[in-house]
Amino acid sequence: MRRTITALALAASLAAAGAQGRIEISIQAGPAFTHQARMGFILVKTRPQIAVWIETNEGRYVDTVFVTHRSAFADWYGGKGVRRPEALPIWSRARGIAAPDGLFMPDRAHPLADAVSGPTPAADFSLSWKSSLAPGRYRIRVELNQSFDWNEAYPDKLPKTDPRWTEANGQPSVLWEGELELGQGLTAVALKPLGTGALKGEDGRMRVGLEGMTSARDIASSITARFLASP
Repeated sequence: MRRTITALALAASLAAAGAQGRIEISIQAGPAFTHQARMGFILVKTRPQIAVWIETNEGRYVDTVFVTHRSAFADWYGGKGVRRPEALPIWSRARGIAAPDGLFMPDRAHPLADAVSGPTPAADFSLSWKSSLAPGRYRIRVELNQSFDWNEAYPDKLPKTDPRWTEANGQPSVLWEGELELGQGLTAVALKPLGTGALKGEDGRMRVGLEGMTSARDIASSITARFLASP
């Protein structure tokens, strides 16, 4: 609760002398945006889990722009009790709201609002967030994770004793980030993939670098953000 109150107070203080306008984020789908995975005898197509959020330049969480439906509502394959802390660990820990079971991903009893969630788009898409934040530099962060995307570094069918074992994760999430200047006129930034999330969702720390990552690097081909000041 204290973390939630702090975040609300921060957002209110930032809005006091705000830079009125819109932050627009565009995500261009890469060749691995749609993935084929075998579940038993069935071959299914999966699309990534995505979280888009804003932080201050010092790394303090400001607000969530968008989260895909399955992460926002804990609507996972396998039943109502399935939990996926490894899906978007950097975003969920940055948001800082723990569910009753101690995990930071939303659960079915405490989903995110419809206003910031939706199904994973089928291809390229754009988001718009109305801003009244104080002028200055902000981090735009996007976390992407594709289930069942096993590779040589993160292989399938490992014994549970292997530290790389996960039930569904495959490669860990990838964090894209860029710093955007909010103020007058139009500014823009191209986000870059900087590192990965915790493989099992055990913390919210970004592991710098993309060693061992293959198709997960190609979930998006490019991500851009821009600020357009209101006239």
